[in-house]
Amino acid sequence: MVNFQEQLDSFDGNTFGSLRAPQLDVLTQYDAMYQTSSDIGIELPTGAGKTLVALLIADYGLERGLRVAYLTGTRQLTNQVLAQSEGLPGLDVRQFSGGNYPAADLLAYNQAAAVGVMNYWVYFNASPKVQPADVLIFDDAHLAEQSLAGMYTLRISRDGTDSTKLYQAICDALVQSSPGVYPLLPALRDGAVPRATAPELISFYDWARTTDVVSKLIDSSPMMKSDRSASFSWRAIKQNLARCGVLIGPNAIEIRPYHIPTQTIAAYAKSRERVYLSATLGQTGDIQRRLGTRPVNTIVPSGETTTNSPKLGRRSFLINPSSDAALDGSSWAFAIEQVENAGKHGGGRVSWLCASTAEATEIERRLTDKGYRVFRLQAGDDSAVEQWQKVPLAHLVTAGRFDGLDFPDDVCRLVIIPSVPAASTEFERFVVAYLGDATYMRYRVGQRVTQALGRANRTPADAGLYIGLDPAFGSALADPAVHSALGSDVRAAVSEGITLHGGAWKAVRNAASDFWEALDNPPAVIVPEVTASRRLRPGRQVGAPAAIESAPNEVMSATRLWLGDSLGAAKSAQRAANILNEAGELEHAAFWNYVEAHSLFDRGSTMNASHAVAALKTAIVAAPHTAWFVRLQRTIQAMEGTAPGDSSQDALYLAWDEWIREAGAHVLTTLPGARQKLAGESDEQIEALMLLGRLCGVSNRRNSPPRAAGCRWAWANESSGHVRLWMSHQGADSVAREDVNELLALVLEEENLNPRSIVTGCLITRAGALTGAASLAASNTRIAIFDLDAVLALFDLLAERFTEYVSVSGAGTATERGAARSALETRLPSGNWLGALTAGSTAEIVSVQDVRNRFDGLA
Repeated sequence: MVNFQEQLDSFDGNTFGSLRAPQLDVLTQYDAMYQTSSDIGIELPTGAGKTLVALLIADYGLERGLRVAYLTGTRQLTNQVLAQSEGLPGLDVRQFSGGNYPAADLLAYNQAAAVGVMNYWVYFNASPKVQPADVLIFDDAHLAEQSLAGMYTLRISRDGTDSTKLYQAICDALVQSSPGVYPLLPALRDGAVPRATAPELISFYDWARTTDVVSKLIDSSPMMKSDRSASFSWRAIKQNLARCGVLIGPNAIEIRPYHIPTQTIAAYAKSRERVYLSATLGQTGDIQRRLGTRPVNTIVPSGETTTNSPKLGRRSFLINPSSDAALDGSSWAFAIEQVENAGKHGGGRVSWLCASTAEATEIERRLTDKGYRVFRLQAGDDSAVEQWQKVPLAHLVTAGRFDGLDFPDDVCRLVIIPSVPAASTEFERFVVAYLGDATYMRYRVGQRVTQALGRANRTPADAGLYIGLDPAFGSALADPAVHSALGSDVRAAVSEGITLHGGAWKAVRNAASDFWEALDNPPAVIVPEVTASRRLRPGRQVGAPAAIESAPNEVMSATRLWLGDSLGAAKSAQRAANILNEAGELEHAAFWNYVEAHSLFDRGSTMNASHAVAALKTAIVAAPHTAWFVRLQRTIQAMEGTAPGDSSQDALYLAWDEWIREAGAHVLTTLPGARQKLAGESDEQIEALMLLGRLCGVSNRRNSPPRAAGCRWAWANESSGHVRLWMSHQGADSVAREDVNELLALVLEEENLNPRSIVTGCLITRAGALTGAASLAASNTRIAIFDLDAVLALFDLLAERFTEYVSVSGAGTATERGAARSALETRLPSGNWLGALTAGSTAEIVSVQDVRNRFDGLA
């Protein structure tokens, strides 16, 4: 039994004094657990002193003659560890970094005379210079995911010249080997799909028939010479290419194992003890899923010891109250307004915590275009943070990073979170879109929001303004699974943000003004706001979702498949699927049936292929008719050589599901007002057309100045991408040539930006005719003129069907969503009906009957 307070006292001249109650509590629990558990998680709230806890565990490791490695996610965190270790005189700490491996320091570390401190990328890489430790300490443990996943994930982006060519070549190879199976691949190849499009999962059957060709394409690509990290990950996965999952999204192709095979890495496997520290470890099993480790037993301070948890500074969390997307219209204008306010009030540095690389790249471009200094944080290199901190009025842009970044005092007062942090990788985006009942992904949202809301208010006297630009923040944070994952210290700020979200921009702007005013003139005494008294209720006791213990089998299945133990992988995947089925996560369970089938198929032979088909058929027996199960059916059809079913409606149902998740129970309340606005003034019509776009299942956004007022719809079908540019013609007078010319100019501009898409301008009008000149200008394939009543008819037809879908979807379970799709499929047109309806071909005005013809004969 270790007395950690005596251990702390043994450091003469230590600057820490006595352990706080939560620190002593978790250390005592650690002492009772470490001999029987190889992987231990310790959760301590921000500011509770987890670094000291970790240093005492490290010191105890040295006392037992064990080699100890202390791993961090950033240089900033490494420096904090080094600084705090100075408060423990006699604890020898040696830092290692890229190119910095002094022989004397390596000797001290190897002989267990000193703790080796380094970031995750130094310890976990293809050519490590540091010997595996006996005791591994993961500080801000989630940050290890980027380095571990990076070792086994080949990401082929559409952003670079070499990578884009490789991306397109792989798409072409799959189109040729599996014609008609993936209808969106041509549009993905050409960059003609909206950035928000869910990624395509290439089935293991189709991938296995293409791996030889793809391997040669990757080997010969200049990207392998220009991108060192891609070259390293390619070496790691090349021999196991057929055992990887493959996702092709609009931003990148990801090729990787289903879970990281961390247990096969010597730097992990040769260690005896692993300790994971974080303020937000998450659900049981989630850290194992994210890092690919063995099961982790989590320690948290008892309720009694957390009552006096450390206090952080003031924070205000504001949420976009409009329907404008995060980077459009009023949302983007408010963000830039607050950027300017930050500069006026002495907090000029701004941090943007983006959910994805594509989003970070877009924001970096926009800020640079506006003349701001922008620093981009890259995985494994946090020098951008240090550079940013030296420049006033600068912006730090990150992708998939919500913790491990400390911005105290005047370093940063404004943190902007552009979108709900639901998905940072193509795999996570796939899970959100297709496996809607996977609870762990919703839990991650709450976890990441908690992490994000602690970056800029690090001390009691500190203050930070946080802005959620995505209109989906309100409903996402009201979800029970998300809310239960929020840290107790952020719930008050989140509740305040949700309350303001129910108002309008005026209330949000006033709250922002109050924050900046209080920053300049902090109140001597905080006077509680007097509100009308109301009866207190106990509230519905939802609590955290019950932990579903499928992670050990999931990780074991992925690891065994990677090692070539296909039968063992199949059995573990089947066990994971059974556990998830019993918990009611039908789509998530079926995904592991899919991995089971992949594992059986990997064994080779016709018999094992038939066993793989049988596993897939087991998954879809009596399954709900959701997008994921429809996809599984298509995989069976491909393996049995039958024609694939129609997939033209998939995107619509995925878009509707996303809208319902975003807007929650209030989704239908927006329809009557939007229909009324269709008959209103220009701005109202454009706002209503945005909502009509959602009913049509397209990606849409408002035009930004200097473009003329209007909105843009975008979607893709099996042959190409489509863009429709909408404008409003007011008045009863005939449509004039200048009206058509203005729209035509936008079309030509869009065609230059997206040359591979089919672009049409759509003009909505009350007028019943065009002037002769306008008719001549419109008589081409670039312009379509819509009678207002025709647009109203389209709105009514889709609103009726969407209302039924929402009603039958109920609480949004897989069973309910499947029933809703089954009820609607015969009542919605198939094929690219929207493209045909909005295609410009003549000078005739699209009428009500033209719209109804698309729905005629549908029950």
